[in-house]
Amino acid sequence: MTTSSQKMAVFVFCLGIISGCTNEQPVESTKTEVQPGQTAETVPSNSPTQQIAEPIPELNKAEIIEAHVRAVGGSEAIRKIKSIIRVSEVISRSAAGEATGTTTEVLDLARERGRVDTDLGEFKQAKGWVGQQGWRVSTLEPLRASTFDEVGLDNIVVPISIVQAISGDFGTEAFRSIEKVQFNGKPCFKLTIVGDPLMVYLDASTKLIEGLELEEFMVIYLGDYKEVEGVQMPHYSKTDITVLQTSFVSKVQQVNFNREITDDQLAKPAK
Repeated sequence: MTTSSQKMAVFVFCLGIISGCTNEQPVESTKTEVQPGQTAETVPSNSPTQQIAEPIPELNKAEIIEAHVRAVGGSEAIRKIKSIIRVSEVISRSAAGEATGTTTEVLDLARERGRVDTDLGEFKQAKGWVGQQGWRVSTLEPLRASTFDEVGLDNIVVPISIVQAISGDFGTEAFRSIEKVQFNGKPCFKLTIVGDPLMVYLDASTKLIEGLELEEFMVIYLGDYKEVEGVQMPHYSKTDITVLQTSFVSKVQQVNFNREITDDQLAKPAK
């Protein structure tokens, strides 16, 4: 029998993976590798991507990344965002059942710190970080330090654009390759990052981020983009956790930029 604690444990695992943000549902598809000039033969796969069956010209990384940054709102507008306070409705579904509630994110981008609080009524969780150091506590476990990997996962979708953040810090050389693929039923550009397993998918039409993927682990679908103070921000996300056969949906209810964030708002609990 599945206990309430077991169900919450699954939910907490998912919640630790993403935060923040198509009302379109993802579609199942297939994947196969395609070389330029070859025809694709699709085979069953759990991946949401599929190589496009057409000759693939040399893709200019700099041009595609620049087009993405412009679509989001431009580097200047993005750099103006120093903090984000966001409240979202969250739903987790798995074989263990369904859990619903809210998350409140307080993100100080300028000082690379933040805190995320989850309230599900009988269950609560809080986690925070400064740089690569973090902590977490919940109804199911006492206060402890976050691992390096946990802090990295907590920060996957914290920037306005992870592509702009990486290219701004390390240049386009930080991206190993760009391929033309199908993702979530749409033509997309897949960006791979040097030394990192994360894959980023840009909608080929809008140039906005359609999703993120850690192969054989999880896929995040982003959508319902809305302009907030000059930048496009996703207000919907759906995460599929492959290893747990669990989905996690988040819908932003309220978001504010550049509000003052105090140390008290980000403080670690005493215990």
